[in-house]
Amino acid sequence: MAKTNISMPDGLLEEIDRRAAAAKTTRSGFIQDAASHYLTALDEATARTERAERLGHAYEKMRLVSTRMPPGVDGTALIRRFSDAQEPWLAAEVTTDTER
Repeated sequence: MAKTNISMPDGLLEEIDRRAAAAKTTRSGFIQDAASHYLTALDEATARTERAERLGHAYEKMRLVSTRMPPGVDGTALIRRFSDAQEPWLAAEVTTDTER
């Protein structure tokens, strides 16, 4: 395991020591856990931001599609028809060895 030296304000180190003692862990263990939790939170925030961007792009594409649909077309019905349809590769009859 690698070792490091870091500088931090005295008050922060005192708080870390107090909380580490309350959690019955070492200063190093407490800081490792805190850093791990912080990195996880950063990853989750990044994932939420990326998902929001993907959804934004998808909504924009849907808006564009809706502007190109002829008047009177029920977009919801059209989407349902395609989402309920069987995939083309599943619709083909499957032959078994006994049918040949």
